[in-house]
Amino acid sequence: MEYRRIGTTDLNTSVLSLGSYQTYSRMEYRDVVGVIRRAAELGINLFDVAHYRTAPHTEVVLARALRDAGLKRSEVMIMDKVWWYDHDDPSLSQQLDDLLYRLDTDYVDVLMCYGMRPGRDDPAETARLVAGFVTDGKARAWGGLNWSAKDLRIAHETCSREGLPLPQIVQLKYNIARRHIVEAEDYTALRAETGISIHASDSIEGGILAGNLVRERKLGRDPGNIREKIIALVPRLREIADGFGCSMAQLAIAYCIANPQTASLLFGASRISQLEDNVGAVEVAQKHGAAIREALADMGVAEHEFDLPPNHATPLTQD
Repeated sequence: MEYRRIGTTDLNTSVLSLGSYQTYSRMEYRDVVGVIRRAAELGINLFDVAHYRTAPHTEVVLARALRDAGLKRSEVMIMDKVWWYDHDDPSLSQQLDDLLYRLDTDYVDVLMCYGMRPGRDDPAETARLVAGFVTDGKARAWGGLNWSAKDLRIAHETCSREGLPLPQIVQLKYNIARRHIVEAEDYTALRAETGISIHASDSIEGGILAGNLVRERKLGRDPGNIREKIIALVPRLREIADGFGCSMAQLAIAYCIANPQTASLLFGASRISQLEDNVGAVEVAQKHGAAIREALADMGVAEHEFDLPPNHATPLTQD
């Protein structure tokens, strides 16, 4: 495993991080523990989780599974998220207290805040609020989920000017096809100037970039409606992966982590074999990262759009 610094902090994350979206809710609990234990054995130390609308107890499952896997809190890092709700209820502060309760911990290592709702939210004020959670000791670092480069720069300048904890990482959809936002000049310059890291998500496009075209589960959102174009890339990607002697999943992961501004890449795994194959991408990137990025240079799909905040107003249960 390879480790990289999150932003300018002293937090060192494994270059791969294990996610939880659409996974633990489909698995037997014993299998969840097994995957988490094996991930730790392979060197993964960052576990990403959230309060999902379709699986609201995922944080509880993760907290127990980490313990049952024999992992101490000091041995792992947890990344969790707060979101914008209509009418701002529950508030970001209440969401943080609730997620800490579900995780049975006093702090998270990285707290991610969802991006601004157009015309509604102020990035400077949001930065002050979320940075305050770090000051209060409820998070060790904070970052943005789907923040524009412009808003993230405002947040960084605000915190720098006011002596507040700086944003250190941004999670964005980033893969072979969905690259032009992350690799655009404004984002690349911002990261170079501030040290803010990338946390890459959706890097296998729900399995499509691993060659799995059978829709066994609901996939993440498709900003720009480019998924069919991504599917069309699969035959060529399979040939390129064969040329490098790796799986398609390893090719997709290696492309993203070969970008040195990527601190970690997020993926989900419901089987140990899948986990182990994905971790094999670290060695592929170390051996062939530059060549892979060159071979995939023309694969980006320009129509990919920025992923705007979802609506979390719907109650968990219906009357």
